[in-house]
Amino acid sequence: MTNTIATRIFILIILHYIALQTGCTSEPGPKNKSSKKIEVSTENIYRILILGDSLTEGYGVPIDQAFPSLLEEKLNSEFSSTGNKEYKIINAGISGSTTSGGVSRIDWLLKSQPDFLIIALGGNDGLRGVPVNETKKNLEEIILAAKDKKIPTLLTGMKIPPNYGIQYTEDFANLFPDLAKEQDTPLLPFLLEGVGGQPSMNLPDRIHPNKAGHQKISETVFEYLTQNLP
Repeated sequence: MTNTIATRIFILIILHYIALQTGCTSEPGPKNKSSKKIEVSTENIYRILILGDSLTEGYGVPIDQAFPSLLEEKLNSEFSSTGNKEYKIINAGISGSTTSGGVSRIDWLLKSQPDFLIIALGGNDGLRGVPVNETKKNLEEIILAAKDKKIPTLLTGMKIPPNYGIQYTEDFANLFPDLAKEQDTPLLPFLLEGVGGQPSMNLPDRIHPNKAGHQKISETVFEYLTQNLP
């Protein structure tokens, strides 16, 4: 009787030990591995915020044909062989947005903690005849907000048709290089280079780019962006 009880106790101890070992080698392992994968994946994402208007939003074309989506695709395609970073574009384009609207949005948008900022605003200011000094001041506030958080920035220039008067048209075009120089900020001279004024690159309204136009813009932005990525 004594031997039988001792045997049963021994078996129970062995089973308990096996259960503990099984529990330690199954659940905790995958959970830890999963957490580690998520952490590494998040660290490897390089977020680029594009603050813009209808051009950035992709008015008149499918969202995947707008230049921010094409830019994201091109960045990941060109640099996929390095295996270091995955690029993610944050499209903060709103139709009709002006530089004052950009000022009101920038603090909230920077909470997404982007690694890089592209400012693609100003076109609507020019079309509405907003005083050049006011547009320049608004863009400066946006740049300073990014600088405060140590976020590298690329400023994109805009131009407007000459029917707004020679003086205003020239002052408007010059505000972008002037501001870039004052703030020591990289400049893409003209966002619509090769697109503006080209019927084949625009929708019937002759203002907003079509698919071909957005493709051209994505290539232009890619060229200047990659020269200034950390």
